[in-house]
Amino acid sequence: MAINPADYPVRIKSNLWADQDHKKFYYRFMHDGKNKKGIFDFSNKSWDKRTRISKAEFELLQIKEKLTKGLDDSATIDDIVKLYLDTLPEKNYKRDRKSYYDSKVKDVLGKKKAADVLPKDIQKLVNDLVAKGGSPRTVKQAIEVLSPSFEIAIANRLIIHNPCKAVKLQLPKSKKMVVNATERLKAIYQGIMKLYALDPYYRAFFLLALQGRRKGEVINLKWEHIAFDYDYYVLPDPKNGEEQKIYLPPNVKAALLEFQEEKGWVFESPINPGNRLFDGTKQTARLKKEVGDWFSLHYTRNVMVSAMAEQGVDAIYMSGALGHSDPNTITKYLTMNYLTGSKIASNMIQHEAMEPKDDVLDEK
Repeated sequence: MAINPADYPVRIKSNLWADQDHKKFYYRFMHDGKNKKGIFDFSNKSWDKRTRISKAEFELLQIKEKLTKGLDDSATIDDIVKLYLDTLPEKNYKRDRKSYYDSKVKDVLGKKKAADVLPKDIQKLVNDLVAKGGSPRTVKQAIEVLSPSFEIAIANRLIIHNPCKAVKLQLPKSKKMVVNATERLKAIYQGIMKLYALDPYYRAFFLLALQGRRKGEVINLKWEHIAFDYDYYVLPDPKNGEEQKIYLPPNVKAALLEFQEEKGWVFESPINPGNRLFDGTKQTARLKKEVGDWFSLHYTRNVMVSAMAEQGVDAIYMSGALGHSDPNTITKYLTMNYLTGSKIASNMIQHEAMEPKDDVLDEK
């Protein structure tokens, strides 16, 4: 039904008018060149006149706030995803998430109003993606884009609950069981020091991996990222997209100082100067032969964090050492301390793998 402004002759404030009984209120204002108008109907409320006016003023303020923040009740999934992506730095994490959204999600949900999307809609999306051959871990990217976008919608009072939280996606169990993690940590460390005692390049490479760094984080490290005077280095573009400051252990620092340069790749390719190391496959195979068939470069992360668990280290620091910050697995109320977590990991390696221990025999 069309709104007749003449039915609301009482001016309450700028952009807001009331009928004679102050039970219905009419608002109108311009936003981005568009005329926004509507009615607040409190005729079925038992509030007094002053309360009804206050409620109308509050509702108008809420509408204006939503528009100022870029959202209104007609905001689509495309709209809220754009707002979320705009909060991310221009790095690989953002580009990967946007690419996946554009190719897999946008055509299905992009034009739907955020307030109308239910858990069953997202569940159908992920089920269909898996049915079309997507692995659960790849399909999980849809949730990783949509969930924080819905949190923005909640903050703007468009919805009450995040529908992604009711979606079930069965991920395969990929973590290898680590038995006697502290012993395996010691075996890896001893293998590194035996094979690369005279080779600081690969000694530093594998010691960084033993500290919990991903292969990509190691081979993409540049000299400019390392603060030798302050015993830390920076990962500018890790997997989670959040720049991280990581503790530089003394043994890694000593190895790096043996071949330090002013700038460029730390692990420059031995055969292609000016380019970074490709992946270190041959040396990884060599270390595997020394340590055991169970060894792999990524497996060192499992070993390191399992050894930390054996020593009773808090989960928050274990996650920090690995560079994880997923609020669903840690907590949305804590800030991830990567520097402290990585330092605790290094201290544990120092204590368990590097320091000799005397065997104590009971004499009877």
